[in-house]
Amino acid sequence: MSGSLRRLLPVIAEQRAIFAWTVVSNAAAQLGTLATTVLGTWLAGRAAATGSAPPVIVATVLCGLAVVTAAMTWRESWVSHDLAYRLIGTLRARVFDRLRVSLPDRRRPRRSGDLASVAFADIDRLEWLYAHTAAQALTSAVMIAATATLSLLVTPWLLLAWIPFVVVTAALPWVSGRAGARQGAELTEAAATLNAELVDTVRGLGELSRAGALHRRTAALEKRTSALTSAQAKIGSRVGLERAAMDAALALSAIGALAVCATHLDTIDRALAPVAMVLAIAALGPIAQISDLLRNVGTLRAAGTRITAVLDRTPAVHEARMPRPLRSRDRATGLVFDRVTFGYRDDGPPVLRAVSFTVHPGERVALTGPSGAGKTTCALLATRMWDPDAGTITLDGVDLAELADDDLRRAISSVPQEPGLLTGTIATNIRLGNPEAEDTEVEEAARRAGILDPGAGLPAGLATVVGETGDGLSGGQRARVAVARALLVNPRILILDEATANLDPEADEAIAAALASAGNDIGVLVIAHRPATLARCDRVIELREGRCVGS
Repeated sequence: MSGSLRRLLPVIAEQRAIFAWTVVSNAAAQLGTLATTVLGTWLAGRAAATGSAPPVIVATVLCGLAVVTAAMTWRESWVSHDLAYRLIGTLRARVFDRLRVSLPDRRRPRRSGDLASVAFADIDRLEWLYAHTAAQALTSAVMIAATATLSLLVTPWLLLAWIPFVVVTAALPWVSGRAGARQGAELTEAAATLNAELVDTVRGLGELSRAGALHRRTAALEKRTSALTSAQAKIGSRVGLERAAMDAALALSAIGALAVCATHLDTIDRALAPVAMVLAIAALGPIAQISDLLRNVGTLRAAGTRITAVLDRTPAVHEARMPRPLRSRDRATGLVFDRVTFGYRDDGPPVLRAVSFTVHPGERVALTGPSGAGKTTCALLATRMWDPDAGTITLDGVDLAELADDDLRRAISSVPQEPGLLTGTIATNIRLGNPEAEDTEVEEAARRAGILDPGAGLPAGLATVVGETGDGLSGGQRARVAVARALLVNPRILILDEATANLDPEADEAIAAALASAGNDIGVLVIAHRPATLARCDRVIELREGRCVGS
């Protein structure tokens, strides 16, 4: 088993009790099936050889054993899947947590949705590993030992009938292991790429249609689908050949048992001849289970490699080990950039070069400059999406890196140019800022953001239905919702990153009025170009080529 899969097995230890039940249930179910089959076959052979019916007590035991075996089979299926889904849930939480702290990655850019969809799809593939492999591998040795013991009781020669085919069956996946690993990686990559591009296409249907590029995108998706189909066909062909070989091994094992019985009639009870054939076939059952694992190990290994790669990702920022508290608001000093330098690539020029400015409590500061000057980068650093390469950013005298994440999110709120809204209502979207907020607080934040004004065009007010990604709302209405969400937190610093750039003058005025009512203790950093917006600010800081050239 590959190193990546071995790293994912220790999570089973977190569910020891359920895993123990899985092992016990699986062993009981398999041994019960073997005992029921052997006993039933022996009774049938005895009846055929002697012409007498089996004793009532033996028949009763057989029936009881069959019922118990059925119950244990059901129990094994239940607990094994319960174990698998619990472990998958644990992995999902860990992968999500790692993605949360490592995205966006400034030095290894990759679509967040692509990475997330691939990782979570890979986790689902591990259901086979956890539900049908871990415990079953442990009980396979028990089953082989039980079959070998029963075979010896019939005749030692019977071992020769099935041991060679057990070896062949076990060797099949190893022989094709390299091809299976390669094909599994191809399948995983093809499925991940197609899934990511489908998501991107659905999200951008409007833009693709308006650009007349939808047919080209569809053709590209068809090529991706063909690549996935080809990868699936290769695996299907290989798996089919392996299963055909396994079926042949089963048939040859049974024939071998029949030959052993035929050549040792003088030493073998004729009633045991059918039992010998059953044992020869049953011996290959545990090996078949292990072979199924090895047959899928290519796909599982590719999935495991991707998952461990996500779990090994370096956090974009490291959480403070001993967070410092913020001083009280009446002693606040504001947001301070002190000679901040930052770059997106190690081998590229920095985007910010020794940038210094302050946003005092109650102050409205505008940050302007040409595209690419570093304005949005300042907003991302202020919300600690990344840490600066040099210099410090402090809030009320405390380095952002020394703040607990929850304290930082409550203290600094940001409204982007394209605010993210979720399916629901305006009220539920505002409440994202503070899920514990009272209805009156949500209503007050909405009022301050102008959502309840007649001119906002929202007659249903807070009950207005919001579609996926904010469908159904205009740009100005989305901006109002995002501002209300930020105001609900009552932050110390509010950042507007081009939040009013695409709004009409009336909507811009409404947002300005909302900010004017935000309170004298809230500092506002406005990233903007519009002269009217700049004129409403107390100070204007201009960035050019990553440097402050005016304030």
